[in-house]
Amino acid sequence: MVPIIHRESGRRLTVLEGVYPPSDDSFLLMDAIEHLLGIGTALDLCCGTGAVGLSIAQRVRRMVAVDINPIAVRNTIINYQDNGLSERLDAVVGDLFSPLRGKVFDLVIMNPPYVDDLDRASDLSWSGGRRGRQVIDRFLDTVGAFLGSGGRAAFVQSDLNGLQETLDRARGNGMAARVIGERVFRFESLLAMEVRAQEEG
Repeated sequence: MVPIIHRESGRRLTVLEGVYPPSDDSFLLMDAIEHLLGIGTALDLCCGTGAVGLSIAQRVRRMVAVDINPIAVRNTIINYQDNGLSERLDAVVGDLFSPLRGKVFDLVIMNPPYVDDLDRASDLSWSGGRRGRQVIDRFLDTVGAFLGSGGRAAFVQSDLNGLQETLDRARGNGMAARVIGERVFRFESLLAMEVRAQEEG
């Protein structure tokens, strides 16, 4: 596929067939993290084309990108190469944190599949299982172990997935969560969420 200059990201991006293209949720997450500085190591889960990670890659010492779809991982590698940032990237195929045991990051970002879909055998780039929470809940149950001291995570969900459920699940895993961005549409709002370890006291 011929690379394009993507309208909102401003990046030279190739989108391979079968890979989720940068969309409103991607741009919401980019906007939510664009102010972050001094990031040593970052992790881009469900990386897709790599567009979200690319938006901050010049300010990151090392970016690790993970996707369960091997074509998406190849797509991410292509886009980092085309933007002259391949030396900052480690890209691996895997299911969320499964290939990353023992590693910690200053920042974890994720644009997960969050569409309510009971048939999880559907397209994994958008199907989030029951209430769209299958990947979100696994993420919240695990991410704390991969955050370094002072680390944070940012991800996207729909308000249809249940904001309070996300806040409660984060708290149950020893983390605080808050909304850091929103895009409102006719039938739903997309929310950019931040989670980090709760402060003592």
